[in-house]
Amino acid sequence: MNNNTTLSEFLQQYHVEIPMLQRDYAQGRKSQEKIAKEFLEAIFNVLDNKKKFLHIDFIYGYEENSKFLLIDGQQRITTLWLLYLYLYKRLGKLAEIQEYISKFSYKTRRSSADFCKNLIKKDFDMSAKPSQAIREKGGAFAKEEDLDSDPTIKAMLHMLDLIYIKVGNASQEKLNRLTNNLGRITFYLFDMKNVLGEDLYIKMNARGKQLSQYENLKALIEKNKDIATDATILADIDTNWSDYFFSSGDIENFDTKGRNFLHYGALFFYLSSGKKENLQNLIDDPARTIDDKMYDILQDIENIKILNETITLVLTFDESKLSEGLKIKDSNFFKEKLSFKDLCYFYAILSYIKNIEEMKTEELEYFNDYLRVCKHFIENHRLDKAEEAMPSFVELFKKLAQDTKISVYDILLKNPTNTFHQRIYKLEVRKSKLILQSRNSSAERDWEEIFNKTSENNFLVGWVDFLLDFSDDDFQHNQHNSSSKYEKPNIKKFTDYANLTMEIFDWIKDKDNLTLFQRAFLCFGHFAFYSTNYFYGNRPNDNFRDREAWHWLLSGERNDEKLPYFKNFLDALLEISCDNSNEKMNIIIDTTDLSKKDWWDQLLIMEGKLFGFLNEKNDVFQKYRRIRFLPVDNPTKVELLPGLRNTKNVKDLLDYGFYQYCCHKGLDLSEYESEKEQYGDKFPIESHFSINNIEVVCNSVNSIISIGSNKININLKNNIFEEFERVLMESGLL
Repeated sequence: MNNNTTLSEFLQQYHVEIPMLQRDYAQGRKSQEKIAKEFLEAIFNVLDNKKKFLHIDFIYGYEENSKFLLIDGQQRITTLWLLYLYLYKRLGKLAEIQEYISKFSYKTRRSSADFCKNLIKKDFDMSAKPSQAIREKGGAFAKEEDLDSDPTIKAMLHMLDLIYIKVGNASQEKLNRLTNNLGRITFYLFDMKNVLGEDLYIKMNARGKQLSQYENLKALIEKNKDIATDATILADIDTNWSDYFFSSGDIENFDTKGRNFLHYGALFFYLSSGKKENLQNLIDDPARTIDDKMYDILQDIENIKILNETITLVLTFDESKLSEGLKIKDSNFFKEKLSFKDLCYFYAILSYIKNIEEMKTEELEYFNDYLRVCKHFIENHRLDKAEEAMPSFVELFKKLAQDTKISVYDILLKNPTNTFHQRIYKLEVRKSKLILQSRNSSAERDWEEIFNKTSENNFLVGWVDFLLDFSDDDFQHNQHNSSSKYEKPNIKKFTDYANLTMEIFDWIKDKDNLTLFQRAFLCFGHFAFYSTNYFYGNRPNDNFRDREAWHWLLSGERNDEKLPYFKNFLDALLEISCDNSNEKMNIIIDTTDLSKKDWWDQLLIMEGKLFGFLNEKNDVFQKYRRIRFLPVDNPTKVELLPGLRNTKNVKDLLDYGFYQYCCHKGLDLSEYESEKEQYGDKFPIESHFSINNIEVVCNSVNSIISIGSNKININLKNNIFEEFERVLMESGLL
């Protein structure tokens, strides 16, 4: 049977029951109010003649002993039933439909069934809010404790209130119109007959549709007799789990989210048991066949309890005051195939829950600390080889969650070394010592506050070892390297450095600000590092490889001298009293002694268009524009590249710098052209622009600037701008 029908036709044909194993009525719950209101809005658009009809999709179940037992669609049917009942009761014509409206009942609880009967048989004040009017009747409709504790009754009362609000002060004429239009709301009814079990097919269309993998996985779980006889777990799977996967109102992806939750949950237990085989394929393919042996692990009741407590946790997220680190609080987390990063967040949570004796708010006292530390490990890893790193991450989380009755900071101090993720692990141990000192001393509580602030920053994400080094009272500028061990960090210095660094990162998201920053930073030393060619930084984003590259730039560990220029830069900025970042950068540039700089640094510092060219296109570190020095050790030619290693559209630094200088002088210049190939001395050095229609050639290799036939030697050891001025004077252009 797959006929299109209405609720009245359905009830006239069958006695309809919500069977005992089904979930309670949930659509009327206050937590589901957004979904309920959207559904009612769609219904009333039809009842008010704004739309011709509403089809609410498929309802299916099976016939047994002249009753139709609903398997799917109970939420929609219950809401429709309440709507019919309320409108006819309000109109005073309930007797017209009483014969068939009485053929609907809940069997999930006796109290729910009795309440449904009493709604039909007994009257309440229709001018008042239904929940209030029914409660004022005392125990006439249900025992007072059931009105407060039976989830189906509570949800029905709330839905009746929503319907009451929607109907408002409708006239008799309008009530007649609303009830007359109820027949425009239809659905397809599917009788599953006796086709039950693993081979169940629901005839959703002419070809048939097999049960979803999520339903099959739940059936597999319930094959275990310990689970099948555990009423609490079964009820939670049918109610809490469904509430979670429906929580965003995304009904279309309900099964996908449920499937991914169970698939990746099974993979966690698989990894926890020490297995690693076929790992990448298991991560990449959550839509596996149900007979995959990995899923046998879901028949372990202890594993299902962990998954069940995970659902409980996310449903109590707000009241438990958990941090934003609880990534899975929104079920849309499972809407798509999980990335390696997503898996790490999920498994960090499962690892902690696995060690909690009982899911209580007090048991979660240290959960936020744990989530924050796990976030640092996850976000500060390349996550590019899941099959290699995933087992190590699971072991790391196991170590960090070994005792949920103490803080993860205590665990780190008791276990100060780890072979996996060593650098961040060492840093987290270092921070843990300071955080615990903060908690034990009111005078030093600022450590935890500033560390948490850097943790929440999308670009630092807690990776602040270089700032801790810079702030240490024993810091040695000329002996600094990433393996240095400092134990006297100054809280004021660190706070100042951290706040200023975060301020800079926010400010340089604008490409013009990034250009100004690069120019000012270069005043303190050649901070760039070699990567295919020299990289000077890009606009910050959340890509880890970008953050890693910036960490190399700021820490100084990758520049040629391995010197901490950023510390000197921060100190200089902190000494400038004004609050405007642009003014600060310009003050640094204007007070820099160019006589101590190479000609290329002079140009890059003083002429914004040069770094401006590098920053024209926003891209990730791996593709960002570079500067090529030829030869690298003692360059005679410097080239601005539109990529990593280009030979076309390259701008010679001396040539383009001179062009910009001439622009500032107001000379009659052609457009700058850079189509011709350039790469050191491999190609002829040719003209890229002209002044007064006279070609200009800048040759840094031979220290000559030619304007037409006039060749003028320049001294690249001098102030390059004074040399430019002299060239223009000698050529008669000024």
